[in-house]
Amino acid sequence: MGVDVTLLIAAGEVGDDTTLATSCQSATRVIAVDGGVRHLRYLNIVPDVIVGDLDSASEDELEWGQENGCEIIHLKEQDTSDLAKALNLCNERQWSHIQIIGIEGGRMDHQLGSLASISNASNDLNIKAELSDTTLNRLTTNQQFQQEFSGTFSLFSFGQSVVTLTGGKWNLENDIVTFSTKGLSNQSDGPINIKIHSGDSVILLCNKE
Repeated sequence: MGVDVTLLIAAGEVGDDTTLATSCQSATRVIAVDGGVRHLRYLNIVPDVIVGDLDSASEDELEWGQENGCEIIHLKEQDTSDLAKALNLCNERQWSHIQIIGIEGGRMDHQLGSLASISNASNDLNIKAELSDTTLNRLTTNQQFQQEFSGTFSLFSFGQSVVTLTGGKWNLENDIVTFSTKGLSNQSDGPINIKIHSGDSVILLCNKE
């Protein structure tokens, strides 16, 4: 049996239509994050859920979703972003394996907000995002991460994290990682191993060739 994967489609850039359609077909369920519903309607792929404050999804898009059996969850509060609302919903429903598409492009504050939402999400969630030239993994405390990788990668913490890294050109041994350039543009020619001993979650960005 395969892994139960929840695919979140946000309103940013999503790449080519074929890749998006394939990702939707491979997922157990698809969630449109507010305005992300427009990408799905264009492909006539009905999401299982549309969630957010719904200020970006049009009335026509919401009606289309409702008419096709989509669950619509309107969360008006403005203290969290629509992506954070979607991630909270996944945690509440114990959908723990999350893939995200559509967080690139647009305003810089929105892009940083998306990264902050991913960083601050429950540690019970296993979060991965596919970007145009990078694969993002969110790593949490006591998680042991290993990946076969050759190329350039970077590590960032939105807070302060104690990290051990092996397999890179520059390794770490119980070192402190923060939102700085310390973890920028490392290199690997084989498997990388990362352990977050304590502190905040870490964003790992593995650049595609």
